[in-house]
Amino acid sequence: MLLDVILISFAIAYLRGGRLRSIPTFNYIVFLVISIVLQFMAIFFNGIAGVFISLAYIAMICFFYANREHEDIRIFMIGWFLNALVIWLNKGRMPIDLEQAKKLPFSVEPLINGSDFKHSILNDNTLLPFLGDIIHMPFIIPRIISIGDLFIMLGAFLLVQRITNKPISLIRLREGKNYVAKH
Repeated sequence: MLLDVILISFAIAYLRGGRLRSIPTFNYIVFLVISIVLQFMAIFFNGIAGVFISLAYIAMICFFYANREHEDIRIFMIGWFLNALVIWLNKGRMPIDLEQAKKLPFSVEPLINGSDFKHSILNDNTLLPFLGDIIHMPFIIPRIISIGDLFIMLGAFLLVQRITNKPISLIRLREGKNYVAKH
């Protein structure tokens, strides 16, 4: 989901004069690894994929919480929590608007027949439908995204800016301070 966002973020950072000098260190990286493994396992166990996805989201929130001192990670955490909330309330699958999904260049058949391990069709029984995948994003890599995904994309953009030594702080912008000069 984020490949194009990350590539664009690096391009913008490069145009801003940023260079990748070092990879930041993160606390409790094991939670990130656990999350990735659990999401991968969900592919092979469709019947209980929701359990794997839910546990993966818990592990990822633990990773974000352990690294919350960084603004970009806090923004990631907000998006991840919003996505986790709607997934947890809807039996371990992200609700997706079928009409929006039909706009994608992919078959909606797995969604319709229930074999999509990560998504369910948004309907009248969906809890918190406004947090589901309801926003059509047609450019670069076509997809349907959620409000949580918007926060995740913003967090990814800000993280790339930070690791290329050209950080942007939304808090500092609001305060009118020059964040880069102090950090």
